Amino acid sequence: MEAYGTSLLILNDDCLDNIFQYLALEQLIPLFGKVHSVIDAAIDRQLHRFRHFEFSMRFPPQYDANQLLALGRHLQSININVGYSVRSDSVLALLHPLCAGAAEAARLRALKIQHANIASDYLKVISLVAPFLLELDLSRCDVAEPSQLTLLLRSATKLRTLSLSNRDAAGLEQSLLGRMQLLKVNWLVGTELFDVASVNQRYPFLSIVVYQSNHVDVYGPPVARNIGYFH
Repeated sequence: MEAYGTSLLILNDDCLDNIFQYLALEQLIPLFGKVHSVIDAAIDRQLHRFRHFEFSMRFPPQYDANQLLALGRHLQSININVGYSVRSDSVLALLHPLCAGAAEAARLRALKIQHANIASDYLKVISLVAPFLLELDLSRCDVAEPSQLTLLLRSATKLRTLSLSNRDAAGLEQSLLGRMQLLKVNWLVGTELFDVASVNQRYPFLSIVVYQSNHVDVYGPPVARNIGYFH
C-alpha cells in the first residue's frame, strides 16, 4: 500500500482523476484516509458517481467511520437489509456515519431499512436526515417507539412517500397525511387493517397502496409504476 500510494503522489490531479474514474466504490473507499490527503481529495472527486448505496448486514461493508462519512456526503439513497437477529449497535456503526455525512451535504432523498427492530437509537440516527428525505421506508420493520416515530415524521417536512406497516401507519398525524403524495402500507398477516377508505375520503389527493402477500389495493389517485426510489 505504501509503495502504491507513493507512486500515485507523483501524479497531478488530472492524472489521478483519469485513473480513479475507472475504479469501483469497493476499490476506492478502502484507500480513503490511508495514504495522503491528496489521494483523499482525488477519491472524494469520484464519490459523486455512487449516489445509491445498498447493502445487507449478512455481508456488511468493511469501511471505517471516516470512509462512510465521506461516502454519505454524496448519497441520494440508502437501502439496508438488516435482519431481526442483528444487534442495533452493529447496524448503527455503519448507518450513523453515513447519515452524519448525508446531513452535512443535505443530498440524501431516500432511506429504506428492512427487517429491523426500530427503537429510539435508530430513530435518533434517522432524525439526522429526516428534514431532507422525500421517501422513507420502514414497512418491513417493527417500530417499538410510535411516539418517537411521530416526532421524527414531524421534522420530515419534505417527505412525499412513506412506507410503514399497517400498525404504524394507523397512528399517522393528519398534518403529515395532508402533505404527502403516497402512503404505502404493508398489511401484516394476522393483524387488522385500519379504515383506509375513511382516510382516503378525508385526503382524496393522497394515494394509498396496501400490500398483503401478493395482493395490492390502491386508494385515491393512480400511482405510477416506478414512482420513488424504492419499488
